Amino acid sequence: MAPIKKTRPNDGVKKISLAATDVTPARGVEEKMTWKEYKKMKKQIGNGMTSKSKKLKRPTPKEDEESGKKKPVKLTKKQKERHDTGADVIDPSAMRSKLQQEKMKMTKEKFEKRIEATAKAEKYRVENVGFVAPDDEDDNSLTYSIRQKDIVEAVDLAAATKHFELKLPRFGPYHIDYTDNGRHLVIGGRKGHLAAIDWQTKRLHFEQNVMEKVSDVKFLHTENFIAVAQKNYTYVYDNIGTELHCLKTMYDTARLEFLPRHFLLVGASRNSFLNYVDVSVGKQIASFATKSGTLDVMCQNPANAIIHTGHTNGTVSLWSPNSKEPLVKVLTHLSAVQGVAVDDQGNYMATTGLDRKCRIWDVRMFRQLHAYSLPFGAANVAISQKLDVACAVGNYVQVFRGMHNGTCKEPYLVHNCGGVVTDLKFVPWEDVLGIGHAHGFTSMLVPGAGDPNVDTFRSNPYETKSQRKEREIKQLLDKIQPDLISLDPDDINKVNEGLLELEEEERKKILYIRPMSVQYTPRHKMRSKKSGWKMEARKNTVKNQIRLERNMEKGAVEKEVFGGNEVQEPKKKHILDRLK
Repeated sequence: MAPIKKTRPNDGVKKISLAATDVTPARGVEEKMTWKEYKKMKKQIGNGMTSKSKKLKRPTPKEDEESGKKKPVKLTKKQKERHDTGADVIDPSAMRSKLQQEKMKMTKEKFEKRIEATAKAEKYRVENVGFVAPDDEDDNSLTYSIRQKDIVEAVDLAAATKHFELKLPRFGPYHIDYTDNGRHLVIGGRKGHLAAIDWQTKRLHFEQNVMEKVSDVKFLHTENFIAVAQKNYTYVYDNIGTELHCLKTMYDTARLEFLPRHFLLVGASRNSFLNYVDVSVGKQIASFATKSGTLDVMCQNPANAIIHTGHTNGTVSLWSPNSKEPLVKVLTHLSAVQGVAVDDQGNYMATTGLDRKCRIWDVRMFRQLHAYSLPFGAANVAISQKLDVACAVGNYVQVFRGMHNGTCKEPYLVHNCGGVVTDLKFVPWEDVLGIGHAHGFTSMLVPGAGDPNVDTFRSNPYETKSQRKEREIKQLLDKIQPDLISLDPDDINKVNEGLLELEEEERKKILYIRPMSVQYTPRHKMRSKKSGWKMEARKNTVKNQIRLERNMEKGAVEKEVFGGNEVQEPKKKHILDRLK
């Protein structure tokens, strides 16, 4: 700030002037104004008012009330639906007693207030999405010409520490994974190197060599459990590197995925088998052959827990543990599929292939939206929370912005890793992209990739040990059964009218279709001496049982269709009834 110059004009009033060219000395302004002088000056010039100006009137109590009233915040229907947890479905009038009706009414009001409060709080989020822009407005240079060192110099110290490299050329290439809250990182090298760290504080949990080939690594429901696909079997380790389990049912696994809401560990093997294991009880849920060759390209749809696998014939198949056949098969490329990724909302799918194309698909309609050409065949692909797409092109990683809406014309950022890229993962709630390559690991800054407003109800990066334990218990209580996995999660709220009508027709056929004759041949017992009449007795017993069941079923249908008259039970006679 420039120094303050004081002059004393003829009228006795001090005049304050600012000189833009002067620089304030380190010791401040030498000549200070006394309190009496300042009070006299304020009285004379004040806030632009003369001594003859009228005094300000205090507002009346009515004006205070009107000004103190807060205007109600109007929420749109879309905002309420986003945070709705099913409060509209609650019907207090369905309760039998008045007490239960009042309790349910209070519960509904409580849920509605919570939804409204959550929607209002969303308006106060002040964090903005990051971006890359040149200092000079006239600079027309492209953003992909900006290197990581330039970004590190421009951002604050906390963000600059998130860019680092781990040079481990002896044990690569590496596969990586982050926890749901984005706090912890695990890396696994092809030659057996395994390490888990808190990548923000750079605190090492454990580091060891398993002395076997590592194909993939995956965190389970917490950072305390890590699944590692090794040479023959899949192993589970804790956060200090102790081996806990050996899953021999998941043999020769190439890729791993974990479904957190169902506690299912999914393994895709090189012999085309897809295995589902429930880690909460240690039971194998499903295992079947896909008959599509080696399954080395796999991802999950976080919205409905459907597994997407890419194949060498250019197709992408969608799998559920409830079906041994693919739910949907999409021809995505004219050559082998190299990478598949689905966004968090389950709306868009990105695929890359050897035909040098990156295609964006609408998962809801299974229709291609856009296709982009790459320098040569991309190997891996990842989608961030803000729908930025990262593609691995040899030693380089290219990040694209606006691919889903067709506004992308050139890469957003480009980074050279120095080795062939084998794995890509965006960090949740952070503008960071984790890259596993042949020479180690790189944490790359991508401004605007993550959601700046952390949803701690969903995943809390700052959770304590007690909060983690509570979350783990709550996840186990809210565990969803694998039978409910389907393409449309809303199917559970609907009634299959077609199937219901067929069942009703089959039931009504009992009334006018002649029942089939009962055919039953009892098994001959060699040890029994009197086997002839015993066989006939057993045959008649079974036939009578079947006929009885058919008659009961027919009676139930007749009562349902024609409405049977209720038979009044005879009144019990009492010994004194004769005296009436």
